[in-house]
Amino acid sequence: MYLIRNILVPVSKEIDLSRTISNKLKISAKHISKIKIIRRSIDARKKNFLKYNFTLTADIDINLTLDIEVQKYSKPQPYINSSLKLSNPNPFIIGAGPAGLFAALSLVEKGFQPYIFDRGETIDLRARKVEKFWQKGILDENSNVQFGEGGAGTFSDGKLTSRTRDFYTDQIVEYLIKFGADESIRYDALPHLGTDGLRSIIINLRKFLIEKGCKFFWNSKLENVEINNNRITEVTINKVKYSPEILILAIGNSARDTFIMLKNKIEMENKSFAVGFRIEHSQEFINNAFYGEKTDFSLTGPATYRLTAKYKDKGIYSFCMCPGGFIVAGSSEQNSLVLNGMSYKDRDNTFTNSAIVVTVNRNDFGYDILDGMKFQQQIEKKCFNHSKPYFAPSQKANDFMKNSISSDQKLTSFKAGTFQLDLNQVFSQNISKAIKFGLTKFNRRIPGFIENGLLLAPETRTSSPVRLLRERVTSQANGITNLFPIGEGSGYAGGIMSSAADGFKCGYLFLLGLK
Repeated sequence: MYLIRNILVPVSKEIDLSRTISNKLKISAKHISKIKIIRRSIDARKKNFLKYNFTLTADIDINLTLDIEVQKYSKPQPYINSSLKLSNPNPFIIGAGPAGLFAALSLVEKGFQPYIFDRGETIDLRARKVEKFWQKGILDENSNVQFGEGGAGTFSDGKLTSRTRDFYTDQIVEYLIKFGADESIRYDALPHLGTDGLRSIIINLRKFLIEKGCKFFWNSKLENVEINNNRITEVTINKVKYSPEILILAIGNSARDTFIMLKNKIEMENKSFAVGFRIEHSQEFINNAFYGEKTDFSLTGPATYRLTAKYKDKGIYSFCMCPGGFIVAGSSEQNSLVLNGMSYKDRDNTFTNSAIVVTVNRNDFGYDILDGMKFQQQIEKKCFNHSKPYFAPSQKANDFMKNSISSDQKLTSFKAGTFQLDLNQVFSQNISKAIKFGLTKFNRRIPGFIENGLLLAPETRTSSPVRLLRERVTSQANGITNLFPIGEGSGYAGGIMSSAADGFKCGYLFLLGLK
């Protein structure tokens, strides 16, 4: 079997892949069989003349000359040994986001029946509270956009991008399809589920886990861990004490009270992350700028972008781009504001938004373990308006560049409401300069990006501000043999796919049987 890259085909409904491979390799189609799409992206270098760029595998019954674009192919193989034996069939998992759920999924396939605890609620109950928060500003600090079944990704675009594709990420994709995702996520370069698609998948996954003997405990908050002789000997959840054989910690990047509780108990360090704004445009502007007005968007979907720049020692980049989406409030603490991007599966809103963020590190926020977290909190509190609770401060991107405010305002998808603020006040001068530099560069790439853009603040939860140090192979917390930090909250993953894969790999480590 061969792997064949860079197969360019004009975007259309009907594509003959056998003929396309035949033309590229200059061989007869009779030699080609068992074609499978590995990846499909859109080549938009020529607006209005878009092409699909395929990476394919195929059986070819003649020998081909190998080069960068034509190689022998073999399926990814597992590389983790199931080497840690447990005698208790009920390992404890804290957190029901992608990492926790896929750790549980991996475990049940080995005969375990995990107990899964989450401070939030099931998706249905959680969604009602989120809607209540968005409409009336009534926030539940334990069941919200950040906490509850499915994790923060449940109220997002549901992107499935991953830097690494291997056996384990392939397993995640197959399970997602099993529980309701479209099969195109196997090969689309920028696959997504949408918040509506992800919710139904998570519900199906939960039902499957319950059928396998898992137990879910909602409104259940981890309050304390006791460590003796390099082992967790006791955990306190809702004031009830337990003694699990192992504890898998899948807490997410917003579990700040848990970070505080763990600070003097396990090895942790602060880490760099990114902060900035959400920028919003009309989807029509982005479509025309990237794909061209003559494009058949029923085939391509709305246009997306990924932008990067460098200013001194800082990276500036677009993040979590939501075509046809909405800007939403993602607060998990009273009297503070944080924003996120969300879209539905159809991505059919008239707006598009993306985070525009700049990397920050110890030079920006300090050297203490929790200084990055406190830096996030300071920004989120600064953006909260007590006169207009959970309204978002906003400013035209053009005005931000000039340190001014116009009398007129742009329309926005943010439903709660906005108030005008010079967003140069939100961050330090150095961070604002970096964002302005990035916007200037992006505007050269996309003329009108600044003039047509509206900025809303703040974007702060791009990744965890701390890292819970762990062993590379086993994921065991440093010096603690039965604690396993995983997912975004551990500081080793970011996004749905990498978090789910991190959890799945953790569950893959264990075998049920006498130690």
